[in-house]
Amino acid sequence: MFVDLNRIITKFPTKHLVYCFAYGSGVFQQAGRTDRAMVDLIFVVNNTHDFHRENLTINPDHYSSIRYLGASVLSSVQTSFGANVYFNTHITVDNLMFKYGIIDVKDFRQDLQSWYTLYIAGRLHKPVLMLRDEGLSDLVMHNLRSAVHAALLQLPEQFSEIDLYTAIAGLSYRGDFRMIIGEDKNKVANIVQPQIEKFRTLYTPVFKSMGDRLSINSFVEQDKSLESKLYHLQRLPQNLKNILFRSYKNKLMNNDRILEDLAKQDDVSKIVRNGICRIVFYSSLMQSIKGIPTAGLLKSVVYSYSKLNKMVKSMFL
Repeated sequence: MFVDLNRIITKFPTKHLVYCFAYGSGVFQQAGRTDRAMVDLIFVVNNTHDFHRENLTINPDHYSSIRYLGASVLSSVQTSFGANVYFNTHITVDNLMFKYGIIDVKDFRQDLQSWYTLYIAGRLHKPVLMLRDEGLSDLVMHNLRSAVHAALLQLPEQFSEIDLYTAIAGLSYRGDFRMIIGEDKNKVANIVQPQIEKFRTLYTPVFKSMGDRLSINSFVEQDKSLESKLYHLQRLPQNLKNILFRSYKNKLMNNDRILEDLAKQDDVSKIVRNGICRIVFYSSLMQSIKGIPTAGLLKSVVYSYSKLNKMVKSMFL
């Protein structure tokens, strides 16, 4: 798989790629999947317009009829709403079916730092197959730390390791428009269960950095003191904190006082969860709407049918 995907990305304008990864059931095993799944790729590029312009010359058939409007329009559609990602789907190269999303490095940085949409950041909460990285690994690690802080705020004092990874993997699905209709209802569990070792490898450096606040043995134990809850709240991504600030009942408090007060609330886990849902719902809904013109009507129908079919099957397992 690794060799095949590296060969495939050479068929794109690689001089603009600064980060690239593959993810999903087409790359890593997921429970309940026996069919040949489509591979998902994300291209992080240093110039969205130039990437589309050159890709239109190299791979014009990857685009729907919107390609006739040119690279400037494609770039504008990509960055104007949704998750700032442009997807081309149901592409076949060398007998491999895949879809790929294009995101500008500026938007990539913003999402991983602040969870502006939690769309790409959420994908990087799970194990991925790294294909290219030009100096963005520290940012990716920051995103993993944010995921652990958010997950721990929603977990009790003691829980299992699989509970922890399930909470982390589920962050970007909370409020996801596609989980209401069109997604496998067991998706999060299916991601986590076959990949425990990969999750462990991914998150062990983060756990070690938390010292006495987290202990992982046969079960996981965390410090649920007021001080520890405040510690996690202070380290949530800025966009999530901004949502918590805006929704707070006492508008006269400064932000530091709001976090201190939230740490005292019995329902702080619900408050954080609702904040995440607000981010995810809007970005997933708008990205789904964007998919109709960018993928084209026929591909959108085929893709939606595939998702609905998986959802129905999952309901009867």
